[in-house]
Amino acid sequence: MPLSEITHGYDASRLFHSRRKASRRSLVPVPWSAIPEVAGVWGRNGGSRGRTSLQRGAALGMVLSLLVVSPTSFAAGGQTRTFVVSFLAQQFTNNPGDCPGGVNPEDERGQIAVALRTMGHSSAEVRRLMAGWDQGGDGERKVNEILERRALINGEPVNPMTHPEAVPDPQLKFVEAKQTVGFDLDGKPSADDFVDLLTGKPGIDNQLFRALGCNQNFRGTWTSPSAYGEWVWVQLRDSQPAWLMTITDAPAGKPGEVIVRIQRSLDHLRSNMDGSPRWHATYRADPDPRSINEYRGYLRDGELTISRQPRFSILWNGLSAPVLNLSQFQLRLKQDARGQWDGLIGGFQPWRELYFAFSHNGIVGDRPGLWHAMKKAADAEPDPTTGQNLAISAAYRFTAIPAFVTAPGSQVRTAMRERPKS
Repeated sequence: MPLSEITHGYDASRLFHSRRKASRRSLVPVPWSAIPEVAGVWGRNGGSRGRTSLQRGAALGMVLSLLVVSPTSFAAGGQTRTFVVSFLAQQFTNNPGDCPGGVNPEDERGQIAVALRTMGHSSAEVRRLMAGWDQGGDGERKVNEILERRALINGEPVNPMTHPEAVPDPQLKFVEAKQTVGFDLDGKPSADDFVDLLTGKPGIDNQLFRALGCNQNFRGTWTSPSAYGEWVWVQLRDSQPAWLMTITDAPAGKPGEVIVRIQRSLDHLRSNMDGSPRWHATYRADPDPRSINEYRGYLRDGELTISRQPRFSILWNGLSAPVLNLSQFQLRLKQDARGQWDGLIGGFQPWRELYFAFSHNGIVGDRPGLWHAMKKAADAEPDPTTGQNLAISAAYRFTAIPAFVTAPGSQVRTAMRERPKS
């Protein structure tokens, strides 16, 4: 399938699923007249009733305190806490020996040798061709000419990265482990299920890890992210708006029941001089309903959970995927003593949208090979005509730190007393 068919032609219902009206409410500035404490200071049209500049400044401060959602602690009696996402990447949790026979070739030479074998060349021919490639010149050109015909459509060579289906499957190795991290997304036992390394729960669905976890740049641990995940995050944090998370006590809800909202900001992630995310920075919430996700969750003993939800969708970035779409969405986070949340989000993700990022990114290894690996490992949303699963189970590492969030259109100012006139 051409990449143009993978990344274009989605209608709004495909990319941005409708949500409840509550999820579509935009954050708007609070009108002065709606605030009893301020209505007596400010006139109906916003003018002051002969108040001093200091009184007007105090009134403005009261208004802005209502426009800004602060990261107040629940323990201190607050009802809302706000955070900014400080890290997000696919979580691959590898162990030694989980790829029998070793990992897939990670360098260009190894990938070329595999490609030649899958095109039908014998081992002796591959050795001869690679010896010429090593010497450069005519030998390298000959190998490149062969590789240019790696993908053929109607007998004509095409770009193998944008037409991966036309490339012979290089049969990349799969992870053969029994443990990883993630969620039970379908509630059904399967031979492909894992046991969660952190919780010990069985039935974990994480086929993206199985498909890609034997590629060196995807391999990682819980304490050390993969090279690919770390590289993508470093690129993303400075090239896209930040993501925000707001946790609010559910009105008249059960003990521990909260409303969790995840949405985009209009601002990029604030960073310190050393590149680390800045705590307690201020962000404007983006009111675009396409990237607002709101769910009921539970907060108990410092652990926040959201059980299986139909859909999560938020605008992302072409370095990872234009949109992060997850069905059967789940979330599990724990908060440390400093107030940082750390854990996972997960769901079934359209694997062709993931390939959009892989197709133009050389760090991932054999790109058409990744297409075939994800296609074989996909475990959800079968195509009604072909039966091919169009989504693959995945888990993402997700951390968030305290932040302030303002309503769109509001500005944070410092109220200053006017100088006395001379």
